[in-house]
Amino acid sequence: MNFVELTSKEFSEFIDQHFAHYTQSHTHYCYRQKVKKDTHLVGVKSENKVVAACLLTEASALRFFKYFYSHRGPVLDYNNHTLVQFFFKNLKLYLKKKHALFALIDPYILENIRDAEGNILKHYDNNNFKMTIEKLGYTHQGYSVGYSMTSQIRWLSVLNLKDKSKDILLKEMDYQTRRNIKKTYEMGVKIRTLDISETDIFFQLFQMAEEKHNFKFRDKQYFEEMQKIYCDNSMLKLAYINLETYKEQLLTKNDQLISEIKDLENKLQNHNNSKKVKSKLKQLSQQQMSYDRKIKETTDLISKEGKILNLAAAFYIYTKDEVYYLSSGSNPKYNQFMGSYRLQWSMIKFAIEHKIPRYNFYGITGDFSKHSADYGVQQFKKGFNAHVEEYIGDFIIPIKNGYINYIY
Repeated sequence: MNFVELTSKEFSEFIDQHFAHYTQSHTHYCYRQKVKKDTHLVGVKSENKVVAACLLTEASALRFFKYFYSHRGPVLDYNNHTLVQFFFKNLKLYLKKKHALFALIDPYILENIRDAEGNILKHYDNNNFKMTIEKLGYTHQGYSVGYSMTSQIRWLSVLNLKDKSKDILLKEMDYQTRRNIKKTYEMGVKIRTLDISETDIFFQLFQMAEEKHNFKFRDKQYFEEMQKIYCDNSMLKLAYINLETYKEQLLTKNDQLISEIKDLENKLQNHNNSKKVKSKLKQLSQQQMSYDRKIKETTDLISKEGKILNLAAAFYIYTKDEVYYLSSGSNPKYNQFMGSYRLQWSMIKFAIEHKIPRYNFYGITGDFSKHSADYGVQQFKKGFNAHVEEYIGDFIIPIKNGYINYIY
């Protein structure tokens, strides 16, 4: 075996044949190499065939050294002990030649599959892997819970789409989630793709989520850059409603109810003791009062907010392996229109239509208590029948003494 720098073509061909995170992509490499020139493609060849690949990026550390990051890599067979040992041993030597101070490695390795309550459904024994690279000087950073601005999230909420139809997926969802999706169609909630020039529309809704959940994540420039990096496989999606159209639907339904009520009242004149007719009349009268209220509320909304309401927006990246729901926001004033449900179902259907086997709702904290900061988010994702994937976490490899003081 030989540890080598891979060509762009070699890296791309290998990734195309293996399961990989979106950050380990040829698209990511091409953009960063063109704009920042901070990427390295390394791997292992056996008998002139690529058997391991990794995209690394570098950044300045202190004055003369560099920090390296693996971006959910490397991509290789982690059950192949010989290959794992060879790659990580030679990676350390490679980093030394490149004047690295230290490197952060966060392999895309499953530790546990859990249900939505956090109960372990399947455990993966990673002890051999950990022991192998820890002997080489890599230090595991522990099994973290919560979000971090310095590393990838360790807990992901994922919906398996493989060999499943839309009907099956809907049937497997929580009743309330399924009902909410149906109601968005009845109300006329629509989805459109935003151009990069419309990032402000997304970002305004994203900031509402930041304010609601009391966190600060990224600025608008970050989302613009992400769209440039993944220009051919990312989307900003917006859920919106035309209130004029919605009002017309309400008025039409209301007129139908009024007509039905009149028919029943006429029947009662001839059959005034009919319990069935009286019960039906009461039911329709309550529905008609509800529609009256909705029409008035919608009329008031149009006068205050205009006829188009932007309900929710989200940023997605997709590969052959996964659709990633990365960041989103919604206007809490318009929760009754349930734009977020329409967004998710729209992109789940996109994944099915493009034969993408996983819909990745992305990060949760890993705290499954009712007091967790993201309890509501977890319940939302749970409603779609998503399970939880817990990953192994980060490893740090020091190349030069004193790296700890630089990090902390």
